[in-house]
Parts: sequence; structure tokens; C-alpha cells
Amino acid sequence: MCMVTFDWKETDAKEKAAQFKKKRTMVWAVIEVTNSCNFNCKWCYASSGYSSNHMSKENLTKLVGNLADSGVRQITYSGGEPTMYPYIREAVKIAKDYGFVVHMNSNGYLITREMAKELKSLGLSQVQTNIDSIDPKKHDKIRGKEGSFQRAVKALKNVKEAGMTPVCQTVLTKMNENEIFDIFKLGRSLGTERCRTWDMMPVGFAKGKMDLRPTNYIETLKKLDKFAYENGAIHIESGEPFFPLDYETNLDITNIPCVARAGLLINISFDGEVYYCVTNREPMFNVFKDTNGETLEKVYRDKLAEFVQLRGILSKCEGCEFLTKCSGGCYTRRKYSDGYDYWCKDRIQSS
Repeated sequence: MCMVTFDWKETDAKEKAAQFKKKRTMVWAVIEVTNSCNFNCKWCYASSGYSSNHMSKENLTKLVGNLADSGVRQITYSGGEPTMYPYIREAVKIAKDYGFVVHMNSNGYLITREMAKELKSLGLSQVQTNIDSIDPKKHDKIRGKEGSFQRAVKALKNVKEAGMTPVCQTVLTKMNENEIFDIFKLGRSLGTERCRTWDMMPVGFAKGKMDLRPTNYIETLKKLDKFAYENGAIHIESGEPFFPLDYETNLDITNIPCVARAGLLINISFDGEVYYCVTNREPMFNVFKDTNGETLEKVYRDKLAEFVQLRGILSKCEGCEFLTKCSGGCYTRRKYSDGYDYWCKDRIQSS
């Protein structure tokens, strides 16, 4: 998850990172409660669509309990589209009752004012919703759903009105990279105090479509850093291995290069498969079948170490002066180039 979040208010990002660095155990879980989605995004890493694959309420309850026992402190419900999950209200309440910080990654299409208030009352505290263009028609085309722009804007307003934190996020592609500053401005005008960008990965629906990538994700992040600083931002939360690297920022920054490789984040699909990263759909094990009486934390640690070792994720980076900082870059990006993270190559060529 090579995402970078620019904050205009204090968040718990520092605390989350500090807890991980102290205990070196996973502290955050993304649960894809359903593979069903009412959108058809060009870049969808999960290849979600009009299906009816959901995690059962019984499995969800069991999983949340296991995550609590493992020391995880935050759950982000995702999909697919989590608002299409038939037990989303119960899911929020179950997680909150266990003491989790509860977030949701949603396209916003179904988040009415009433739903936002209800989810807030059940324990949801933050909703991330994509704005992928300031042009409604272009946004709708990227997202594969007519009317999605207006619904996303309304969702961010509804989330804010309900007392939750709305996050305006954007998957950066060649189609929208020249709009990203205006997208941030739009997000801020809607009252959002967190604006986030993701790097588009050539996987899922975008598999093989390398031409959809932005021109240079890392250089864009540097420009966004300057823009955010000049417009009052106070903090950056970065999971991008190359930002910052050999770059100085004026903003306070919390950076864990590749939260997947570090083991801070566990990604779990609706059927219990645990992925190295949400953008890399190679399952490492299944939380409902492969724990064999051991704790989820131990199984995850062992399987993650095995995954990294077998794939030689760092083998081509030995001797690089930046290795201890970037951890070898993004595995998904390495997988779809020549074994090196392609943004690392761009950075070297432009230096």
C-alpha cells in the first residue's frame, strides 16, 4: 500500500507507528468483508465486481476476536465495497466493542446522511472516499459508475457532518496526475483534513496496463509536499518506500517504508486469505484454515518471513546505500518490472 496521507490536523498515525516500532507486531488490519462492488474502476487491484462473496458474520466475529488477542488496534473495513456487505453495521459495532479504532474504505455511493450518522453511532470514526478527477464525467469514467462523482462529494460531506473524519483519496494515474493539486483543493473545500494519494499498480483490472501509471509518482509526491506545506498541512503519513528517501521535507513525517514487509499491516480477504499486500493477490495463508492452534500473530510472522525469503524480495538491492531506508521498494512494482522497483529506476535516472 504505497499511499501517502497529508494531514491538516493531528492524527493517531504517530502513535500507531510508535506502537509498532516498540513491539514489532502488527497493529493494523484491513479486512475485505466482501468482494462485491457496485463500481468498475479501471485500476481496481482486487478485480471486484457484481458478485455476492461475503465473509460470514460468524467468521467475522471470530476474526475480530483473534485480531484483538494479537494486539491489533485498528481495523479498516474494505472490499469490494463494504457498504454492500449485509453485516456492515454489525461489523462496525463488533470491532468497536473490542476496543478497535474503526475505519472504512468506501466509494461513498451508498453513504447517505442517515447511514453516516448510524455508522458513527456504532463506532466508525473515519471514512476514505476517492475523488479521482475534478471533472465529474472523467471521474465517473475512471470509476465505471455514472453519478459516482456527485455521490462521493456528498459522502465526504455526510461523513464530516456526522462527526467522523473524511479522507479524500486519489489513485494517481496518467489520467489524473495533472489534476492532483486541484483534487486536494476540492477535498479541502469539502472540509476534509486528510488528503491521500495512492500509486496505481498494474494488477487486477489494470494488469498489464503499464501505460496507466503516472509519469513519476515520487516526483509528484515531492510537489504535493511543497503544496501541502504552503497550504497549512502539519504532517505526512507515508507508506511509500521512496518518500522521503534522499529528500528533505519541512513537514513532520511518520514513515514506515512498505508497511506490508514491515509486518505492521495484515490484509485479509472475505474468504480468510491473507495477502502480502492488498495489491499483491498471492495468499500467504488462510486465517480460518491454516493457524493449527497457533496464535494469528505467530502464524502471520512466520508466513511473512517465508514469503519474503522465498521470493528474494531484497536480493537485487544488496549493496545499495538506500536499502535500509526503502527496504527494497515495493514488491508489487518489482514483480511487474525486471526485479527492481520501477520508481527506484526513475529516481536514479533523474538524479
